[in-house]
Amino acid sequence: MALCLTKRNALVKIQNNTPDTITGVSVSHKYSDVYKNQGDWTLPIAPGQLSTETMTEVEYNTGAFTTGRDWWMVTYHRENSASVRPNEVKMWYSDPENFRSIIDFLEKAAPSLIKTAINVAKGSNPQLLPAAKAAQIVSKVMCKLMFNDESTAGFKQHILRSEDEGKVTVITINKDDTITFKSVSGKSETVTSTRWVAAEHA
Repeated sequence: MALCLTKRNALVKIQNNTPDTITGVSVSHKYSDVYKNQGDWTLPIAPGQLSTETMTEVEYNTGAFTTGRDWWMVTYHRENSASVRPNEVKMWYSDPENFRSIIDFLEKAAPSLIKTAINVAKGSNPQLLPAAKAAQIVSKVMCKLMFNDESTAGFKQHILRSEDEGKVTVITINKDDTITFKSVSGKSETVTSTRWVAAEHA
């Protein structure tokens, strides 16, 4: 049986097709309960641009006896005047089933972790972080929480196959905030939801 199972690895880049600069992109990938990978993009992605940074570890199996599936979650922030208000940032997240329990889960666990992470990022500097930096921290915490949870509820399924090994899967954030996953082997699409998240910022 082992001879019929091959461990593989793919890559991920982000394409920004919105009219705004995107910051704080995080991607969680789960191959069932076998592999977990998270990528965090630290550099802003301008409108119409492909990210210069690449998620280099996306592990999965192929073969006759594999039963696993690839599950994905994407979080990000769009830089515009309507996405920031005092001590809050607006976050977008992939939400294929309008899964309310994601929000309940994040509301319970995220606030204290976000506050701690922002304080760590500030260090001894009393100045508030720029909104884009705060959003990056929020996105990372949101994805990490879902990443650590064993469930795939709220994740989007996009299957990787043998021909995707070593190739780039492009995750495109579209103008209407739908998300497209495009690999050599195929394409999947999902929708997003938004949430205002408490995050102290300048």
